[in-house]
Amino acid sequence: MAAEDKWQGKATAKVPGVSPDKVWAVIDDYANVYKYLPSIDATTIQSGEPGKLGCVRLCSGPPIPGGQERSLTNEKLVAYDPAERTLSYEVVENNIGFKDFVATIKVLPEEDGSTIEWSFVTPAMPPPHWTEQKVMGYIGYSVNHMAQKIAEELKA
Repeated sequence: MAAEDKWQGKATAKVPGVSPDKVWAVIDDYANVYKYLPSIDATTIQSGEPGKLGCVRLCSGPPIPGGQERSLTNEKLVAYDPAERTLSYEVVENNIGFKDFVATIKVLPEEDGSTIEWSFVTPAMPPPHWTEQKVMGYIGYSVNHMAQKIAEELKA
């Protein structure tokens, strides 16, 4: 696949005043991502064990803009390194138009807290729902929302 046939991007958000280990504990709780993302309102483990490669979670949420049915994605844990505070998942089944979508979430130390880094790579997707800018916007909005929710919860 040529580079121009792939979309990739990265967004970051700071979590001031919260240690990387505390932020990682939230990210590492693979079944509870729904607590921190506005596009997901339920998560269940479909197979495997959280923290183990191959674990698959089903994330569901409201329809994507222009859609009629609830969004459903099965996300398979494909890389996991708690010592480095990083995990990667692949969207293996979904009804939102993603194909071969792989995302990596890292928690990085900062002088005054932490940074969450969320990157992705995916083959270019056909319209109408997604463009590279929309995927990047979704990732950026999501990581910022996640950082804000984690900061609110852990500073309380």
